Amino acid sequence: MATDSPDRERQQTVATADPCIENDHELLRVREQVPGREPTAYDIELTEGPPYSYTTTYWRCRRCGQERNHRDEFREPCTVERRPHPVTDGGYSIEAPRTRRALSEAMEVRFGEQGARYIVESATGSTYEVDLAAEQCTCPDARHRDPQGGCKHLRRVDIEVRTGTVPAPDGRFLR
Repeated sequence: MATDSPDRERQQTVATADPCIENDHELLRVREQVPGREPTAYDIELTEGPPYSYTTTYWRCRRCGQERNHRDEFREPCTVERRPHPVTDGGYSIEAPRTRRALSEAMEVRFGEQGARYIVESATGSTYEVDLAAEQCTCPDARHRDPQGGCKHLRRVDIEVRTGTVPAPDGRFLR
């Protein structure tokens, strides 16, 4: 005998592709498997049977969290400001190999002695000094090639300052 348990969990599937923009809302489409029967216009339930579930689809704003059944129901502009993204707002492209390595390789970033200087220790044990204000690094890539946008160490320090992992040059954490 099947019993209807009110504690059954809802299963959500959120579309992770680029969000749709509607009145400055960053909208994600959500599909949710909901326990129970789909709501109807009738007050009484005429059928008996095993526990049911149905699928519903709605839209949710990534920034403010509002939910609506249809995209065009977001008529008022979003009131929450867009948060800066540490990679793209820093002028870096995620497709750039140095940016990918800056994000994926194991590196330890520490606040340096004075000003905008940071110490970066790579997974290989090499230690480099990064001057964020001057956009300089002591690594061979920065000295010999001088890549546009900086080496992976400079990018890593900049991204960690933007995310608030290490303090900014003035000693404060950005959030």
